[in-house]
Amino acid sequence: MKKKIVLTMVLILLLSSMVYGATIEATAQYLEKQKLDHWGILALYNSTNNTISRSLEEVESELMTDYEAYLLGATALRKNVLKVVEKISDSQRTNGKFSDYIDGTGDDMVNAHIWGVISLYTANYEGYDKGKALQWLKENQNKDGGFSVYAGTSISDLDMSAMALIAFDILGLDHNDQEVKQTLAYLDSNISKKESCESYAWYILARVKLGLDIDESLYEGLLKHKLQDGSFKHFVSLKKSNYMATWHGLMALTDYNNKISVFDKLHNESGFVDLGTTDNQYKEIMTLVKKGIISGYSDNTFRPNASVKRGEFCKFLVYGSGLQNQIGRETFDFEDLKGHWSNKIVKVAVNKQWVQGVSSNRFAPEDKIKGSEIAAMLVRVKGFDEEAAAIKGNNWYDGYVQVASEHGLLYTNFNPNGYATRAQCSEAVYKLTEN
Repeated sequence: MKKKIVLTMVLILLLSSMVYGATIEATAQYLEKQKLDHWGILALYNSTNNTISRSLEEVESELMTDYEAYLLGATALRKNVLKVVEKISDSQRTNGKFSDYIDGTGDDMVNAHIWGVISLYTANYEGYDKGKALQWLKENQNKDGGFSVYAGTSISDLDMSAMALIAFDILGLDHNDQEVKQTLAYLDSNISKKESCESYAWYILARVKLGLDIDESLYEGLLKHKLQDGSFKHFVSLKKSNYMATWHGLMALTDYNNKISVFDKLHNESGFVDLGTTDNQYKEIMTLVKKGIISGYSDNTFRPNASVKRGEFCKFLVYGSGLQNQIGRETFDFEDLKGHWSNKIVKVAVNKQWVQGVSSNRFAPEDKIKGSEIAAMLVRVKGFDEEAAAIKGNNWYDGYVQVASEHGLLYTNFNPNGYATRAQCSEAVYKLTEN
């Protein structure tokens, strides 16, 4: 009986995956036939998972939002975007807001600020004052938790509020922070009142970026706007397709299906100057990057030969196991994790019993991780602890290493007593996710 239930569940998941894939393909095929602007390019890039061949005219405008939108499309096309990045970054005003106009003036348009944050993130650029940018966004949140199109007004907008959630995530907040909770509550209470394709799309995009589960009603609400040819319409009551609604629909469908934000994908794929296609572990590294499991640094390096620290490898495992949504409260069990960036992530790994501290009150997140520790953690993640415990050896790790080897989890040139590199850890996590 149990086998029948499991088989039924597997079949349902398989059929659901096929339906999602077919829906995305139909919409992508429709969009491919259109004259694409930067948003259409971004949506098509997201759905194909490859660099696409499209032209994109250089932007000439006074509006900051035009440069920010251009940056998204140009980054997806792998164009040199340094000059545009500098223009956007230089436009940040003393109060933290990205200006409305390219000359640095204008303090009214909320979307100019939000898209300044998002566009620079996709280009993997952090050379602006993120603290002030976050503070401005917090100060312009309405009492109902939403955000307005124009600063200083109290009428909240669904689309703008969902976009603000994405910016909050980029600026360091998560679903446990009060500001995020308030915006989520506003959207949950009002999303069904407007019934527009764009609103459903942005809320899906925001929840994926935050690593939150998506209620089936959101997905169904989005699909109400889909036409048989794959295109989307703005409102359910309309019969005619709309280009803007279609690229919105495609981006949201793809994020929903792949469970990774298009903005994270761009951020992670912006290119690594120290990693080539012929390098060892290139395939494994880039596969994990595309899935949002690992990322590079703000200087566009991956640093494949750098040693990995204990806190960092916990992140590799938690993200590789798809447990980002379990990252929540801090742990106070280890003194050296107080204020450390990996605190909440380590808590997930410790709770799963994948790893433990080096003493009762010390985790050592900045210590380099050895091959033996990695083997043990990989075995625990896969649930092969009993197999490892049954093997007697001269070292504490012998059973873990043997079991990890038998299940194909060890990286090239594995050394139990040697420190592992980022490339080697990437290979190990890749094998973990594939096996």
